[in-house]
This record gives sequence, structure tokens and C-alpha cells, in this order.
Amino acid sequence: MIYIAPLDVCLPKNGDRDEEIDTVVQPDVLITTRAHTGSRNIMGAPNWLVEVLSPSTARYDRNIKIPVYERAGVPEVWLVDFDARTVAIYRLSEGRYGSPTVTPLQGKTQLTAIPEGSVDWDRLLENARRAGPEY
Repeated sequence: MIYIAPLDVCLPKNGDRDEEIDTVVQPDVLITTRAHTGSRNIMGAPNWLVEVLSPSTARYDRNIKIPVYERAGVPEVWLVDFDARTVAIYRLSEGRYGSPTVTPLQGKTQLTAIPEGSVDWDRLLENARRAGPEY
């Protein structure tokens, strides 16, 4: 299932029970096939998620949220920077994110955590450009 913010995602720390979870985030876009979905939130780590960087959130997304997503076991996280026209892709390997793979926002980028999924940046950016001058 694909979800777009605002939606709370309640992330566990090393086997927390639902009532013990104290970490709640709101990723910009996410896909989950394994987390428990409720009417107002998702419990557990999604398969894939995206944070769209802005000048006011970029530092927080990189320095605070990435370690939280790593600890919760989110397999794949994308940080999209529309100003720089890049996506930084973090993939979980042996419980850790290594250095991200940074690619330009062009062509198609395949999701690793969801093999049948990809993002067509050319199409997305063209649609965004047509939507308004802020893109």
C-alpha cells in the first residue's frame, strides 16, 4: 500500500511492544506490505519511504531521521533533493545503512525493497512543472 503524508508511522526500538513505542515520524511517502496499518497510523517499519528535503528540514531528515529509520529496520530510505535534482538512497545491509547512493533525478530509479516498483523522474518532474511555478 502507498501512503502520502500526513500519516503517523510508529517505529519500534528493538522489539518494543506496541504500547511501548515512543518514536513517531511522518515520512512524505511510504510503501508498506508488512507493517500493521490502522485508521490513523502505521505500526512498524515500512518497506520503503521518501523524505523530500527542504531548507528547513534537510538537516533533521539526514541527522535525526536516518538513524531512527536504521534502528527501526526500514530497508530502503530515499532523501529527495529537488533543488540539487538528486536522490540519496539508503539501503539496509546487516542492520546498518552504509553511505547512500546518490543519483540524479532523471530516467527511472528502481526500488530495491519493492522490486516491482520504480520512480520515473522525468515524468514526475514534468508533471510537477506543469502543476505550478514553485517546481
